[in-house]
Amino acid sequence: AGAVYTYHEKKRDAEASGYGTQNQRVGKDSIKGFDCCCLTLQPCNNPVITADGYLFDKEAIIQYIITKKTEISRKMKEYEKQKKKEETELAELAEAEKQYKNQCFFRKQKKVLQAILMVY
Repeated sequence: AGAVYTYHEKKRDAEASGYGTQNQRVGKDSIKGFDCCCLTLQPCNNPVITADGYLFDKEAIIQYIITKKTEISRKMKEYEKQKKKEETELAELAEAEKQYKNQCFFRKQKKVLQAILMVY
């Protein structure tokens, strides 16, 4: 073993550690600018910074909140409508089952009465 760190040893160590590998290059358009909003990727007019260090435009945050509120209310109305429809279907099914049981009961009672009348 020599005292010199050879090219092949460097390459082997780099592959083992994963450091210095390059699968693909990242272009400038894939990284947002320093002063750009994280939601719109546009330069901020009224910047707001979170505790974690993310930069947002206040107008973008408000617009996002309004959009999400309307979306949630729309989905809630759809859910209520679907829930009501399922409840009515369940009630109709229960009513149909009740009617079927009543019909079966009346048929059996009719047969019993006919059998009793035939005996006499």
